[in-house]
Amino acid sequence: METTALAVGVKLKEINTGNIAYQDCTVLHADAVGLVFEVQRTVAEGGNVETVVSQVLVPWVNIQYVLLMEERT
Repeated sequence: METTALAVGVKLKEINTGNIAYQDCTVLHADAVGLVFEVQRTVAEGGNVETVVSQVLVPWVNIQYVLLMEERT
């Protein structure tokens, strides 16, 4: 994959590692080693529902595919 297409701030529909699918991510950094992105998720713990923002680094060798966008007609 050409990592220059994944500039800081680019919104990605999905990043799939085979075990985990991260959805609605924002690129923070991409280089020859891996992809750093931010993802938000809703977590319910002890009766509280919170939005958690995670910054994740995934090496390219672990990424099966990146879905840049999805359009439904």
